[in-house]
Amino acid sequence: MLTDLPVSLLAKIGRCGEAAVILLLRCAAFALKACYRLFRELVRLLAALLMLGFEQLRGFAAGEAESAKEIRAMYRKQSPESSRVSLWLHIIGRLLIGKRGMIRTLLRYLIPVTCCMLLFTAVRREMRQEYAVAVTVDGKAVGTVASEADYIAAEAIVRKRLSYSADDVDIPLNRSLQLEKAEGRILTAGELADQLLQNADIELFEGWGVYVNDEFVGAVEDKHPVEAALVRVLSAYSDRMHGEIDNIHFADTVSYEWGNYLTGSRVSPQALANKLTHVEHGTRTYTAGRLDTVYSIAERFSATVDEIRRLNPDVEDAVPYAHRMTVPSEKRYLPIVFTRIIKATEFLDFETERYETAALPQGTEEVLVRGVQGEREQKLLVTYTDGAETSRKVMSSSLVVRPVDEEIGIGTYTAMPWSYDTKIDGNGRYPWPVDGGKITSLFGGERNHGGLDIGAAEYAEIYAADDGTVMLSTWEDSYGYFVLIDHGDGFETLYAHCVELIAQPGQKVRKGEPIALVGNTGDSTGPHLHFEVRVDGVRVNPTQYMRVNMDD
Repeated sequence: MLTDLPVSLLAKIGRCGEAAVILLLRCAAFALKACYRLFRELVRLLAALLMLGFEQLRGFAAGEAESAKEIRAMYRKQSPESSRVSLWLHIIGRLLIGKRGMIRTLLRYLIPVTCCMLLFTAVRREMRQEYAVAVTVDGKAVGTVASEADYIAAEAIVRKRLSYSADDVDIPLNRSLQLEKAEGRILTAGELADQLLQNADIELFEGWGVYVNDEFVGAVEDKHPVEAALVRVLSAYSDRMHGEIDNIHFADTVSYEWGNYLTGSRVSPQALANKLTHVEHGTRTYTAGRLDTVYSIAERFSATVDEIRRLNPDVEDAVPYAHRMTVPSEKRYLPIVFTRIIKATEFLDFETERYETAALPQGTEEVLVRGVQGEREQKLLVTYTDGAETSRKVMSSSLVVRPVDEEIGIGTYTAMPWSYDTKIDGNGRYPWPVDGGKITSLFGGERNHGGLDIGAAEYAEIYAADDGTVMLSTWEDSYGYFVLIDHGDGFETLYAHCVELIAQPGQKVRKGEPIALVGNTGDSTGPHLHFEVRVDGVRVNPTQYMRVNMDD
């Protein structure tokens, strides 16, 4: 609250606010003043330009007026006998080449403008002039390239072509580079490499160089058989996979370059095709995952189920976790990469929660809610290299079954009779309902007793026999204070003669939860619990549903 702040602090806040407002007003005033000054200077500049133009026009008009005045005076002085032709020639000459004549006026403006245009054209031409690098090797002009980088690339191409030869072949590259205007044809790096090789004293032939990832692997006179062989390999591979693949290609880039090559690097197209399409078949070891089957492993390695069974005759359909499997493998000179879209089911593990509950006897554990694995359907883009899966990418995913967490109860219920001699051999649906005590009156008998009386210490806790809803928690003359619980399956339990009620009407209670305290109210002769079990409204013997001291 502001009223709780000290006066000095409020004063400082007020002064800070006042200073901020003053600073804001000063900034606004400074901005307005700057805008006004800028506008004023612009007006002055515009006025000066207008005045300058006006002065130029006025001077030109005055000059023309003076020329006209002189011409009129000459006309008056001209005698009638004089030739009018000479007069008009004089007037025209005065207008054209006079001091203020049209030609002089045009030249006065045209010459500076023409000079400026010529200067601009020359500068622009020089700026647009392309330059190139002239290459000279051992004093002999080889060609012109766009930049020094092209020459360096040409050198690399030459050395790559020479490296294929088994002999130690090399050419001296005592080169000289000179920058000059680009005139004539500009060579590419590959064309310059051809020129460098042609100038060397080595045996060459003209053909196609074949490169794998920019590495030279040989030269052929005709590249088409090599290209056709590679296409056939990809087509056959796709047919083997029954067309269930797409985007099939070689992992490495195969390129072709026309040029001059060493005669020793020439190979036949068929031999080079055999080299590029070579494949080695073998096997490798694979460790099975948790959900692997023979079918999933066959799909992972692009094999058939029969192949997997032949290599692993002792393996059933469901492969044990971490089992070492033998799977087929391929190793190609040019690895084949393809993708496949598959649908897969991912199983989601459930969490396990452990918590204490009075619904179970102390020292016992029980699965109260059994865990259920979830399921997620996925659309996957799987990439294979030489038939083996190398990566997978989730394209879409949808949850089909939500996982259900498993709940394990740890028993904390300790209510038992005072004496181990109290034994009840029922079905165990309900536990002993009171802390301590002993049976003082059974169900039925001569007085047609409607429940089970358990004598216990006054104020001892009474527990709900099962989960349910409290229907009544009140007083009745014969029961005294009592609680009635509906367990929702036709069963009801009643707890009478209480001294204090804990549970309230409408309350949801759990098995083993305290609901009242033992008392001596109503039609009672001593502290005890009157425990009733009703099935569809009919009172039955509670011991049919209780099991006490029978399993130790």
